[in-house]
Amino acid sequence: MYTKDFNFPTEEELSVQEVNISTAYLKAGAFHLGKHCENQNNEFMLCRKEENDPRKCLGEGKEVTACALDFFRKIKKTCLEEFNQYANCLDKSSRDFQYRHCRNTQSVFDKCVLDNLAIERPEFGYYCRPKVLDTKRPKPEPEAPLEFPGAAQPIPPPPVTGTARYGTRLFWME
Repeated sequence: MYTKDFNFPTEEELSVQEVNISTAYLKAGAFHLGKHCENQNNEFMLCRKEENDPRKCLGEGKEVTACALDFFRKIKKTCLEEFNQYANCLDKSSRDFQYRHCRNTQSVFDKCVLDNLAIERPEFGYYCRPKVLDTKRPKPEPEAPLEFPGAAQPIPPPPVTGTARYGTRLFWME
């Protein structure tokens, strides 16, 4: 539910050219794309985590999309044949795009990307490592706690009393 004070983003703010390629091609370029656009991706994810409002991270999201478009344009200029062979292998060799069937075409594509774009395929576990991001965005202010006027006051704690003067009432349990 939204109040009348809530501002939705305009169509112009949300419009951006999309990366219009299939799953096999995205999966074929995923490791190199992640390495090429690492800073933009990390900045976007940090913004989403800190802000808790997707409207505040539209600019970072547009940067991620622009970086992905730039990456695939570079691949198209330099390694199109190798990229097509690798993506076609992923598409046709298994129903769930497994890499293990296409290691030969993968190595040819990796070599082409390394030679032409100087992007090395990251080693296994690279994206799982913790990283520190140096960002230029200011740290968001913590949200003030919600206050409800006229709310019931919390029940005060019971007064502290000493031991019972005449012992316990539960003498029959002893």
